[in-house]
Amino acid sequence: MVEQSKFGRIAFIGERELAIGFKLVGIEDSFIVDSNTFPDQLRELYYSGKFGLILASNSFLGGLDKKFLNLLYGSVSPLVVFVPVTQGAEEEGISDLARRILGINMDLGGM
Repeated sequence: MVEQSKFGRIAFIGERELAIGFKLVGIEDSFIVDSNTFPDQLRELYYSGKFGLILASNSFLGGLDKKFLNLLYGSVSPLVVFVPVTQGAEEEGISDLARRILGINMDLGGM
């Protein structure tokens, strides 16, 4: 078993649907945010020292300043991974991502 104190906890920060999905698979530190609260909440998680891995929705990348974003991209401890959730020509939608990663079917009402 992985010693949690050595590597830190895992957190997810993003849309409600994915936060609920990550919580269902055991990531207790799942934070629901919107575009206004995302930058401050991500900073708080990053600098808290509690987390070894932070999974963050890429939907809110535009709200981060470039200096902090560059810090995140170069960070190893904690490692910050942006989860692709925007729907485009080559990207999955939230419900498809949840179905593939979490193994659950979520009806998001046209999202």
